Amino acid sequence: MIKWSKEERKLICYCIEVDEKTVISAIESGCNTLSKIQSKTKACTGDKCKELNPSGKCCSKDINKLIKLYALY
Repeated sequence: MIKWSKEERKLICYCIEVDEKTVISAIESGCNTLSKIQSKTKACTGDKCKELNPSGKCCSKDINKLIKLYALY
């Protein structure tokens, strides 16, 4: 997994602290479903969304948006 500086990090999954660039890298390497992203990055596998995510929601919708933008089907 690529390590990015804190300035470059935009968290997608606050429970597991997975950033957007890590998710995009996983998508670009062939992870084109939420379950594949979960397996590779562990994003969207936590259970503290309401407490940790500023939106108070699960990150699955954000990850699915990234899949639609970056996946090569």
